Amino acid sequence: MILRTIFNHPIGRALIIYVGIILMLTVLVLLLKPVLIPLIIAFILFSILDPLKNRLMRSGLNAISSIIIVLMAVVAIGVVCLVIGIPLMLDQWEWLQTRLPTIATQVAKILDGLGASLINAMGMQVDTRLGERWLTDLKSQSTDAVVSSAGIMVQSVFALVFIPLITFFLLRDYRKMRNTAMSWLPNKAYELGWLIYFRVAKKLQNYIRSVFMQSAIIAMVTVTGFYLIGLDTAVLFGVLAGFLNLIPYVGPLLSMLPPMLVALGSSTPDIWLLVSIAAVVLTAQLIDNIFVIPSLIASTVDLHPMLVLLGVVVFGYFFGFIGMLVAIPVLATSKIILKGLVNGLNRGTSEDMMYAVPIKRDTQKA
Repeated sequence: MILRTIFNHPIGRALIIYVGIILMLTVLVLLLKPVLIPLIIAFILFSILDPLKNRLMRSGLNAISSIIIVLMAVVAIGVVCLVIGIPLMLDQWEWLQTRLPTIATQVAKILDGLGASLINAMGMQVDTRLGERWLTDLKSQSTDAVVSSAGIMVQSVFALVFIPLITFFLLRDYRKMRNTAMSWLPNKAYELGWLIYFRVAKKLQNYIRSVFMQSAIIAMVTVTGFYLIGLDTAVLFGVLAGFLNLIPYVGPLLSMLPPMLVALGSSTPDIWLLVSIAAVVLTAQLIDNIFVIPSLIASTVDLHPMLVLLGVVVFGYFFGFIGMLVAIPVLATSKIILKGLVNGLNRGTSEDMMYAVPIKRDTQKA
């Protein structure tokens, strides 16, 4: 009786459908877990390349020729990165590995001194071995990574083959697969399903393209800044800063930590270098917040900062680093789906459909 009452109410019915969608997506993610990261990368490439393919098709090329051209452009960019960027970052990573014991010792000394100062000044008892333990674990993990490099190589080769193939099929057949999946919707939910799909697809594609450009800009700014201040691992930590910038609020702080540890780990810590590292990261964030976010990011997601921060923390706790990266798109998608279900079921979709593209059952083009 209670369940029937809840289901008869539009909001209750929307919540039940929403929970069902979440459960189905969760099962799908678990089934695809072995290939989930390559699939995510393929969908990211599809979101970036699909507008370029469509532009080439509007210029007169057929679909296959357009796909081949955009994929060849991506391969060319990847080859340039492999030939120039990857060897440079590997050299800097090897240099960093040789410095880890010195960094651990020096940071431990600094923590010892800081702990003694806190004990003398405030009577606080501080375990000064935490930094040494953490850095020792980091060194152990890096050594294990070198030992397991054969497995990593196999996974990388698989990804290099799998990702371009999936991207090709998405560029060629995505609309056909989407139309087939949407045709399974019952008649009552057909228009509402298309409305929610268009809103989710538009938000996600705009967000992916925007954050990709944002990360590239931050990486270029930080690489240039780290190089100018004389940091030996400028390219490695600059690219890492661009990647970590995908994590709201937390990412910029994380990007500042590795170069500062390297600076502290020198035999004579350079205060000027520490200040310069902080200045580079802060400058990149100023550029991001003043120019990049207002022009690229602000209109792509409509989430309260508190919800974003909580989402990053919760997703990071349960799903690790990948969870922190996907927190915003997952939250934005969930909000659109739930809001669309509530509005559509509550108002019979009539008001929302005024702004949607009319869809007919016999129409398979969109």
